[in-house]
Amino acid sequence: MTATPRVVVIDSGVDARHPALRGHTVLAGPAFHTGADADNDDSGRDELGHGTAVAATLVRFLGERPVEITSLRVFGREPVCDFASVLRALEHAVTLRPNVVNLSLGTTSLRFRGALQDLARTAKAAGTRVVAPASYGGLPCDPGTLAEVEAVVGDPNVLPMLPELRPHGGRLVWFASPLPPPDADGVRRLRARGDSLAVAAVSGALLRSAGIHGAA
Repeated sequence: MTATPRVVVIDSGVDARHPALRGHTVLAGPAFHTGADADNDDSGRDELGHGTAVAATLVRFLGERPVEITSLRVFGREPVCDFASVLRALEHAVTLRPNVVNLSLGTTSLRFRGALQDLARTAKAAGTRVVAPASYGGLPCDPGTLAEVEAVVGDPNVLPMLPELRPHGGRLVWFASPLPPPDADGVRRLRARGDSLAVAAVSGALLRSAGIHGAA
């Protein structure tokens, strides 16, 4: 029996009405961002379009196979947030025990490393793959630096549907295309570029092999 692969997208929300997500299940989890629009909010809206672009990119790897996407919102109306909010969202994501957690952001601060290390180990023990960028602004960033996390580098020379796992900096790192999906300028514009979409591509590739034989 083949199980439906499950992914948690920690981002700006996911617009389930977008044509690229037709046929997939989008669940609106709690919002973890702070700000004027945080009250009585959930992750069923996406005012930035970033989280929707991430979701649209990763589902391309599944073809006609449905995916269950749980959206946890850490961005409000601006693409900035306190990383403590991201940490709380990641804590919640790990309790859901999905196949993959897509985290297309990170922090260059070492302040959260201990907590992130604990979460990464818990996720790995549960069979959850946490996917995150290896760097931000040219600097290594957490949680992508952690051995238990699938670190990603955006490389425009990699074919869009064929992320590559290569030795890099003493470990194995994913190299993936940072290019947007072909429907980025469709009915509702998808606003994301660069490493964010490279991370989504790796999440999609991992989901493609997830859920086989009823695996969790």
